[in-house]
Amino acid sequence: MDAKVHETTTNGRLTEIADSLDCLTELDLLLLADINPGTLEAWRKRGEGPGYVRAGNRFLYPRVEVTKWLSGRVRERNSTSVREQL
Repeated sequence: MDAKVHETTTNGRLTEIADSLDCLTELDLLLLADINPGTLEAWRKRGEGPGYVRAGNRFLYPRVEVTKWLSGRVRERNSTSVREQL
């Protein structure tokens, strides 16, 4: 089995396992947040971003933690104009 086929198979199986545990994979979160792996690693080191579970050298992100994190990032649009605020 060549490396690319193995990686694709492994990623698919990891996604299945994460789904069964109601989690997102690191790749899922990278895609969702549109960030690079270095940013996600920095968030973990600084205690930012969603809560996670470390399993060996992999990180899983429980959907409930991702939902809480996203809820904290909601920005309200102000419906009044700047002129009306002054």
